[in-house]
Amino acid sequence: MKAVQTHDVLELANKTLPYFRQGLTEASAQKAALEIKKFMRVSAVSVTNRHAILAHVGAGSDHHIPTREIITDLSREAIETGRIQVVRQKAQIGCSHPDCPLEAAVVVPLFVKKGVVGSFKLYFTDASNLTYVDEQLASGLGHIFSSQLELGQMALEQGLLKDAEIKSLQAQVNPHFLFNAINTISALIRVDSEKARHLLLQLGHYFRANLNSTRQNVISVDSELKHLEAYLTIEQARFPNRYEVIIDIPEALKSAAIPPFMIQILVENALKHAFTGRKKDNKVWVMARQKASGYLRLTVKDNGQGIAPEKLALLGKTVVTSEKGTGSALENLNKRLMSLYGNQAIFEVTSDQSGTSFVLQIPFNQLKETTT
Repeated sequence: MKAVQTHDVLELANKTLPYFRQGLTEASAQKAALEIKKFMRVSAVSVTNRHAILAHVGAGSDHHIPTREIITDLSREAIETGRIQVVRQKAQIGCSHPDCPLEAAVVVPLFVKKGVVGSFKLYFTDASNLTYVDEQLASGLGHIFSSQLELGQMALEQGLLKDAEIKSLQAQVNPHFLFNAINTISALIRVDSEKARHLLLQLGHYFRANLNSTRQNVISVDSELKHLEAYLTIEQARFPNRYEVIIDIPEALKSAAIPPFMIQILVENALKHAFTGRKKDNKVWVMARQKASGYLRLTVKDNGQGIAPEKLALLGKTVVTSEKGTGSALENLNKRLMSLYGNQAIFEVTSDQSGTSFVLQIPFNQLKETTT
């Protein structure tokens, strides 16, 4: 590694740029680790998130295995303190495996928005090969890799928000939704002009809320419920008495901050998919509770037909094709939660023949009112 020149470092940064921009995943970490080892000529390279080994290339790969929890005390120390750790004794690495060949290491924490998200590690089987120059080079690379991760995170957030905005704008001119709503209102004008007027106001509120929500990362639960009410009013006019949506949210939680569309997406998903062919006794419950641990827990459950196990495992993680959609709204919601809250967010789905339950958990924050 002593022969590594400035242009080599720049080339390494360029090579790893597309991988770290993808975030800390097993696939991106493996590719980045291979590039780092090729350029640095160290005994091993490892990349982790805050909890698990994502990639390990080189000596010790028989027990430093990706997907396993971090096994060295040294790595845990770097992640917990946010400081570079350098050791030149095997015992200081803290690996519990009796035949671990690693004798020295530099562990560099990786940051996004001043928070530690993981680490990369340079290992040596001969402690004499680790020099002060190596330490400085590792530190510099840590800054470069952290910058790449942060840029990738920013691009992801902007992309997800843009995707949400596009979906919202598409909904405003969606021919099916708009056509059905206008047809319903037109039919009502002849028999109940007051109800038709009310539906027009709700339709306007629905579109206006969609547009306003795309400009904000979070809104209040109360604002989201008003958006949901507008959507449900239109759906209930089209299908009278087919659905019953029960809201159980304490008044004190209505000022809590949540991502836009968080509730509406889950309720809409239930109405579209849970009750196929069933025209009565269709119920959806929306509940919110504040946990003692400082989290807001939101549950949306239905008494529908349930979800097939093979599709259940994929919901929120990828596109799930069905006759009534692709599940992309759930995937987008899950990605937005992970983007905004990281490992603090929970997205869980359980289902059986008695119905489906979505549980979302995020840090509890009161939305601060702003004045202009």
